[in-house]
Amino acid sequence: MMSIIVNAQQGDINFGDLPRPVPSISSLPTYTESPISLATGIPDISYPLLSLLTNDKGISANLSLQYHPANMDETQAGSEVGMGWTMFSGGVISREIVDELDERYDDASWQYYQKNKFNDVYYYNLPGISGKFKIERNTDNNTFKVLNLTPNNIKIEYTRNSNNATLIINSFTITDGNGFKYLFNDYGQSRSYRNAITSGTLYKSAFYLTQVKNAANVALLSFEYQKENKMVPGSTNILYQICKVKNITSPGLGSIVIDYNYDQTLENTMNDPYSITKVSLKNSIGNIIGQYGFEYMMMGYSIFGSIETANKRTLTRIHKINLENLTGPPLETTKLLYSQLPYFSPENSYGPGDPCNATEGVNLARYAVKTLNKIVMPTGGMVEYNYDANEYYTNKSLPGYATPGSFGDPSVQYMSTFKGIAVNTKQTNTYTFQVTGDPGVLKKIYITFEATKYKPVFADDSFVDYSINGGSVSAYTCYNYNDPELEGNARSLKNFDLYPGTYTITMSGTGGYGEMTLQEIKNIPAPFRNASNNNPQLGIRIKNVKYYNSEFNPTLQKSTDYNYNVFSDPNSVSGSIFYPERESSSTVGTPFVLYKNVKVTNSGNNGYVNYYFKTPNDYPKFPYTHNGSNVSFWPYYNITRAGVQEKNEAYNAQNKPVSASLYDFSFETLNDFPDIAVDGGFTKKAYLKSSKITTKNYQDNNRYVENKVETEFNTTNFRVASVKETSSDGSISEKYISYPIGLAGYQNLENANMIGVPVITEIKNNGKVISRTEVKYNGAIGVYPSSVIAVNPNDNSTKTVVRYDEYDSRGNIKQMTSNPDVAGGNPSVIIWGYNQSFPIAKIEGAKLSDIGTLADDIVLKSNADVDASSEVTLMNALDSFRNNPGVKNFIITTYTYDPMIGITTVTPATGLREIYKYDKNGRLISVVDVNGNIIKDYKYNTKPQL
Repeated sequence: MMSIIVNAQQGDINFGDLPRPVPSISSLPTYTESPISLATGIPDISYPLLSLLTNDKGISANLSLQYHPANMDETQAGSEVGMGWTMFSGGVISREIVDELDERYDDASWQYYQKNKFNDVYYYNLPGISGKFKIERNTDNNTFKVLNLTPNNIKIEYTRNSNNATLIINSFTITDGNGFKYLFNDYGQSRSYRNAITSGTLYKSAFYLTQVKNAANVALLSFEYQKENKMVPGSTNILYQICKVKNITSPGLGSIVIDYNYDQTLENTMNDPYSITKVSLKNSIGNIIGQYGFEYMMMGYSIFGSIETANKRTLTRIHKINLENLTGPPLETTKLLYSQLPYFSPENSYGPGDPCNATEGVNLARYAVKTLNKIVMPTGGMVEYNYDANEYYTNKSLPGYATPGSFGDPSVQYMSTFKGIAVNTKQTNTYTFQVTGDPGVLKKIYITFEATKYKPVFADDSFVDYSINGGSVSAYTCYNYNDPELEGNARSLKNFDLYPGTYTITMSGTGGYGEMTLQEIKNIPAPFRNASNNNPQLGIRIKNVKYYNSEFNPTLQKSTDYNYNVFSDPNSVSGSIFYPERESSSTVGTPFVLYKNVKVTNSGNNGYVNYYFKTPNDYPKFPYTHNGSNVSFWPYYNITRAGVQEKNEAYNAQNKPVSASLYDFSFETLNDFPDIAVDGGFTKKAYLKSSKITTKNYQDNNRYVENKVETEFNTTNFRVASVKETSSDGSISEKYISYPIGLAGYQNLENANMIGVPVITEIKNNGKVISRTEVKYNGAIGVYPSSVIAVNPNDNSTKTVVRYDEYDSRGNIKQMTSNPDVAGGNPSVIIWGYNQSFPIAKIEGAKLSDIGTLADDIVLKSNADVDASSEVTLMNALDSFRNNPGVKNFIITTYTYDPMIGITTVTPATGLREIYKYDKNGRLISVVDVNGNIIKDYKYNTKPQL
């Protein structure tokens, strides 16, 4: 992998050969493998951009940027939004190639054909859902099935092409626990040349979300992509096919449009040649509601093990466009500044390390990672993020940890010069030096010799060298250089293992003059800090966050500091190294650090909070049998690898406790899941079975008020099954939730995978049932609620609280009746306008049969409401509708909107209309009454940036 990255600088990169073959989405797995958490030291740095609503409140398309420092290292490409940043714009199933491509044997007639085991890992990212899965192949009967590797309640299905030699997937459908269907019918392609035929193998490198539907198969969102083929030079073969989301459309409401710039010069480099230049939110008629623009620059990034740097796209500015003047200055600008962070800074290292190893392998002291350092906010204030290298615990208090006989740890050892000798063979050929130390204990001595040779009188070549004690002391030569010029230079570095005593250096050769520098290994004063940070793969952690009033001449306003030492031993770091689950026996994965203790201190005399976490080490391995072999089993690893909060304790500046929270989690292994290799053994997926959270709020004299919340989770869909709250006065409230799984009358919901939808809720106070409600789904459309039933806890009698009488084609309620068991109940009609997207009239007391076609005109005029003039026409039509004799016996409230911005008028039955006014940037500026009197007024002041 590292050789591929280095070769990229020579312009021969092919992403199809990389484990993560799509640069625009290669950062997504990082959020699964290295989650944002205090336990990992990864801060939450995100930037919400645009939000596109749908006709279902459970689904929306939210465009946002998220930063992750682990996506800044040398293995990452400059994505479409720059290094470290990810644009979340809907949904994607990305792919990581494990070992070799799963479907590489796609021709059964090929002489080397075989039915290979499938190892590739697929990562799915949806709104509110993320995880990974694999395809399992039964090589005996050549069948395939999806193995979801994340405990949740989604269902994953696929379609395939007709090739029976292997599985070539055409599309995926993911159905979540609420019945929403995510269709992945589009894809990008890459070509792999790894262990393939000369023309390579073209494969689907990622699958892209094309549509979201509800359980009734109503389309809520659709995605359109820009697709282009890039050809192998001098060939008709596709090298890769890009698939960039271009439009996200919510039927009847609006769309998000994403614009790109293509830079051909970035082909074959560690950059996506496409960058996002602009994102726009538009209403249903194409008017821009919100817009952001992005600026980038190419920056140099270190390449591990090389003095070279790679130029990669870096996001530097985010502009919120001023819709009142599209070509003028932005309404807001967020500026992003980056810094080069060395893994080994002076405070972390006391010397350059063993000089004999300085020219071998990688010089870690020179390796640095670029990271986001400062964000200048639109208000002019500045937030500064400072990082340092991740550390892990190493016991450095053991006897003989650091000795003068070997150089092993530059954080506690350093090279000390104890003698310098001016050498001139014309004056003398012998020199002496003294080695101090414990008698009988070897000490490593380094001698650096640099000399200018004398020109020999009777020889054709020249050299100058030395020996110790007449050559009886053996040397390890680190390097030895002799200039071929007769009066050239001679240089050498040797080390010797010597006992304390006096030694004689004897010069040999044709002579010369110069300097000898004698060094020994010394230790810093004990006790040593029990921490190591000598592995750049471990990445960085947040050190502190500082808040300033300005970028220029900044004044510190406040700061937050993070300390990762063991609370009971400040001389020891609380971090330990772990590895991700291994999807193949040949993969190891990138190590990461989890911290058991994190102290967060706020400036300004605001005290601090101690956070305690459990890690996989708190759940020890035990003996296990895997495929007939005796191995170790590491329980609950998929949960604990992110750090499990154990407790937190808040203190004021005087170290007095303010509050505390204790977390008691119980996990359960999912034995039906396959074994997964982990460091030192195997594991299976697990889920959170129950939790108990106890909070204490301290008062004077260390007295406190205590509350407890105990939660049990459903074993089938992993949703909340019950919640028990115990207050400080001893009162207990309980809530029990039942889901469709196995319940009579709810098979239709199970069939639609709506197994996460609560259907029965029961409430208890101090052990007594006070309410029980059931949501029925018995209507013509079996996935929409038909009624809500209340059960009397005293006699188990039932009554219908509300009945949903009729829905329209988009799932909107057209008529509902409250208390229908009592004299026919109280019906209400809701008229939906703006292409069935918003309610424009609520008519209390009426049925649809009472309205008939009376509302047809207001529906048509709402569909045509595209500007101020057409809105006035709609308001007049609504007034006429309210005054129609056919509805005079009903209570009517009417509404108008600027779709994707907000409500513009509300007219209740009294006729006292409220009007909501917005500027061109969609910001609410005032609320006025029907007479023009201002009820509320809003002002926005943003400091322009230089």
